[in-house]
This record gives sequence, structure tokens and C-alpha cells, in this order.
Amino acid sequence: MQYKSWCKLTLILISSGFLAACSKSVDIDSKTNSKNTLRVDIGAEVPTLDPALAEDGYTYRVINDLFAGLVDFDQANRPIPGMASSWEISPDGLTYTFHLKPNLKFSDGSPITAKDFVFSWQRLINPATGSSYAFLLKDVLNGADIITGKKPASALGVYAPNAETVLVKLYHPSNAFLSYLTVPNVFVVSQAAVTKYAESWTAPQNMVTSGAYVLKEHILNGYILVSKNPAYYAESGVAIQNVKYFPFVDTNSAIANYKTGALDMTWQNVPVDQYQALKKQYPDELHTFKWERTDYLNINMTLPKYAKNVKLREALALAIDRQSLTKLVLGGAGQTPLYSIVTPTVEGGKYADIRYSWSDWPRDKQIALAKELYKEAGYGPNNPLTITIKHQNNDLYKKVMVAIMSMWQDTLGVKVTLVSEERKVLNNDWRNASFDIAQGGWGADYNSVTTYTPLFVCNNGNNRSHYCNPKYDALINQAEATANPQSQEQLYKQALEVALNDYQIIPLFQPTHQRLVAPRIKGYDIDSNYLDNLQTKWFHFAE
Repeated sequence: MQYKSWCKLTLILISSGFLAACSKSVDIDSKTNSKNTLRVDIGAEVPTLDPALAEDGYTYRVINDLFAGLVDFDQANRPIPGMASSWEISPDGLTYTFHLKPNLKFSDGSPITAKDFVFSWQRLINPATGSSYAFLLKDVLNGADIITGKKPASALGVYAPNAETVLVKLYHPSNAFLSYLTVPNVFVVSQAAVTKYAESWTAPQNMVTSGAYVLKEHILNGYILVSKNPAYYAESGVAIQNVKYFPFVDTNSAIANYKTGALDMTWQNVPVDQYQALKKQYPDELHTFKWERTDYLNINMTLPKYAKNVKLREALALAIDRQSLTKLVLGGAGQTPLYSIVTPTVEGGKYADIRYSWSDWPRDKQIALAKELYKEAGYGPNNPLTITIKHQNNDLYKKVMVAIMSMWQDTLGVKVTLVSEERKVLNNDWRNASFDIAQGGWGADYNSVTTYTPLFVCNNGNNRSHYCNPKYDALINQAEATANPQSQEQLYKQALEVALNDYQIIPLFQPTHQRLVAPRIKGYDIDSNYLDNLQTKWFHFAE
């Protein structure tokens, strides 16, 4: 079959090391070898340290250490008391009353009161802030109208009846609301610091934090250094004094530093061509576990050639051989083919039946339909489709995109150009619809299908394909306003079927996490943390 040729090409590229990522090496100085400093890779330079503007796992890794919220989370990703020692939910599910722990303080020693949470939430949802995570508060009274500019941020249904109480009014009941509050975008920030320093409030000399650590240094593309916050409410439980985060774009550099003992923990998946060898060399240190995440391609739905041609979009989805992608290109490290816009594992598999009708077909039948749809879409040998794919400049995605390029060329005759970009550049291209087709991915923030459903809502900040179908939005709104769990689930399924069959993204695979963790790190229950949300305060060093 035609798809064998791309397999041969990809394997040659992988074995030759041609696709190894190249990046400026990051120096880990000798000071970080001390016993009181954790040295971790975060995979890329963080675009921001402002909780309201964070939108990727690299940034969350740091912000989870710097800031805290009403609700915390454990290593199994379950909501637990944070700055709120307890809360009550009214019988109708519309009112949440949070009781703050006594004597909460910011890192500068100033008190944290209920008004600080009101400020932080109003700031997050205010369109002027520009947060793509404002949707976390859309279930709060007036939240949706604030996001669309119909009401001011001050109308948000969050109140401070006194210094120790945060009162939240919801527009409708939400089973996932407490989980939303574990996401760092809703963590509390200092109104005084934000007001005084404006956009520069996140600079080390200006930042005031609420979490377990305080920012000390931030060297762009070099490292971020944080130290233990003595004012943190749970300071006595924080064992590690300092954390140094390194933005290794090149996974080979991260592995090399880990091998020398200069790095305690890697971030990104290990290089594909090294996985089996590293698994043998570090059987107790290389952890591989299923990740609640989707990896996919965004199709730019603002471009007429895609927006008006669903047959073309389906043909492109069909032409990708996901079995070969996971087994050959990704090295057989537990990744699974994905034929849906949500994972089959979220909420214990409730949505596993949402998948393409052709997902179980023999490969030759999928190829035949892809060719037929491609022709019906108006393309062929005399009029080939030309595509540019933008992707993140790391080892993994370079290999994946080369494979997809070969599949599309061999199966359909598509002409493909690959463009490699830094993550922060790719972020801007997503946001501005400045791409043809682009790598995409979404790691769940909590174990609910609602971590995925906003990705396809019209004008949502994380809707990278810029897709908009009012029928989908109407079903999502109906589901969110439904209190009965069974009825709500059915409405979500109907909505997902609509978005699935619109082919605005092309799902590729559900990844695994592959992380090297040094033996000196204790207290990390890595295999139960399927969302991969981390906090350094969980860890301690071996005696």
C-alpha cells in the first residue's frame, strides 16, 4: 500500500537522528547542585507568570508553586481544601460559601482577605485582561454576560460579606465547579501589586505571591528560580527550599543533563529513538503513564478552502494512519490512536463511544474513502492541495509532522510545507488564526468532559481552530443548564457528535507521559497523577 513509503522515510529519519531538535543549550550552574534545590525541566520558556494569562502546562508547573486558591488538589487530582478550610453548597446547588483559613498572607506579609478573591476573579473574567481561561467562571452569576461584554466585571456573582468569607452565586448548578477552582487561573493575586506595577507586576522585584514559593530570578530562556515562601499558609509542610526550572526545548539536552545528575526531573517525553534504551537503563526512574490529553491538528476554519469544504477536512483526517503513527513514529511507548475530539478515558470512559464511524475500518477502506472525498472536494493530481503545517520546535512534534506530511503526500498527493516555531510564537499564531494547519493539543485541567467541550465553543479563547457552530453551542448551553446528570451526559454527547462530524480538528493520538525522576525525589505519586498537575510542595528529598 502507498502508506508504507512514508513509514520507511520516517524510520530512516528517526534512526539517522536527522530530526533531533536543535536548541541553545541551557547551562545548569553548580549552585543548583546543593541539597536544598530541586532542578526540573519545564520544556519551554514560559510566555507569562500571570495566573490569569497562563494557558499551557509549562506555565502551570511554575504558577502552581507560586500561587494558591480557595481549593487545592491532591496527587490524584481531587479537589481538597486550600485557602478555604471548608465550604457549604446550598441545596439547589447555586450558592457556595467558602470559609477562609485564619491569618492568610501574601509573600510580602500583607493579609489575604475575601476581597482579594473577588478582585482576582473579576480580573480573570474581565475581557480587558484577555484571558483565554475566563470561561472557568462562566457558570458564576453574570459570568457569560461579562465575557461577551454585556455586563461589567463588577457584576460577577462573587462577594465578600466579610474578610473571612467568599460567597459565590452560580447561574446554574455545576458538578465540576470545585474542579474548576483547582486550575491556577483562578488563584488569588495581590491587588496592590497588580495595580501598582501593571504589566510588570510579574517581574521578580515586583511579584507578590500567595503560594508555597516566591519568585527570585527569571532569566529569559535560561531559568526561573523560586524560594520557599515563609508567609505561605501551609509553610510547615513545604520541605524543599528552592526550585530551579529550566526551559529545555531540546529533549536530548534534558536527558544529557539528567544523566550527569545536573537535573532531577525531565518534563517532555523522552526522545523516541532513546525510549527503549532509557527504559532499560533507568527501569525505576523512567515512568510511563497514561495522560488525560488529546493531540491533534487545528484546521483554520477562518479560511474558505477549509470552512466551506467538510469533505476535504474529512479526507485529511482519514488519510492519517494513527496505528502506524503510535507504533512506529512514537516508538510504542503506550500512546493510543485517537478517533475523537475527547479521550475515551475521561470520566471513567463515559464518552468512549464518541468516535468516527470509520475508526474501526480496515486501512485500505479508509484510504479509498479519503481519496474519494478528496476528489469530490475538488482536488487531485492536476489540482493538488497545498498545506503549510506549523508546529512546536521539539523532537516529538517534528517527527509526528514529518510522518503526517508523508501520509498526506503519499495517500492524496497533497503538497506540504512544515514550519517549526517556538511555543510562544505558535501560541500567538493560534490566537490570531495566523496559520493554515497547526499542531494542537489539550491536557485536561480536571476529570470532566467539560475540560474539552469549551475548545469548540464559538469565540472561546482556547478554540484554536476558530470553529463556530451555533447548534453545538446551543447543546452545550442546554447541557450546562441541566441539573440531571443522565440528561446532561446525553446532551454533551449530542454536542460532541456535532463537533466531531464537522472535522474542525484532526485528532491524532492520546499520549503518555514519559518522565525521568531522580531517586532522591520522594513523595511523588507520579502514576496516579493522570492530569500531570504538579506542586513541588508534595515532594521532599531522600535523607
